[in-house]
Amino acid sequence: MSPRTRADDAPDAPLLLLPVRPVTSRAATRLEALYDLAYRDVHRYALAMTRSADEADEIAADTFERAIRHWDRVPERPLPWLLLTARRIATDRWRRARRAARLAAGMRAGPRASRHEHETEFWIWFEALARALTPRQREALVLRYQHDLTDEEIGALLGLSASGVRSLVSRALEALRAHPELLE
Repeated sequence: MSPRTRADDAPDAPLLLLPVRPVTSRAATRLEALYDLAYRDVHRYALAMTRSADEADEIAADTFERAIRHWDRVPERPLPWLLLTARRIATDRWRRARRAARLAAGMRAGPRASRHEHETEFWIWFEALARALTPRQREALVLRYQHDLTDEEIGALLGLSASGVRSLVSRALEALRAHPELLE
């Protein structure tokens, strides 16, 4: 949900602003700095989960909207909190879409649209990697090597202990070593 919404579908309808707690100038400065530093990481993470630039844009925007609404909950090291929030938003969106698809499938019988309308070389390579790793292994590698999170931070995101994260990353790297052709 975006921070602004139209009262109706008319193009001249006034914008209604959702209530947002007032932010002090010091907090606004910190929020701007957070956005400048973390937006790219949050967007990349959402893109890796959704494979859609439009969805990644929306998830990143929703993530920072939640950061504004729950400013008192954002920790000093905010990236893990932002990534967890983005993951939860993406999961909620996926569940809603899956529910809607099941309902729609019950209402219509017809050919399904192709899942991969716009394949690129990157996504073909990424899918080959995906077949070599489990989703949790891919996520752990992205969090460790792309976002430089600690084992404890990754564990908090994935619901694992630090040693569980190390084990998961180790198994993922071992799986990749078994497919050297994917790493060229």
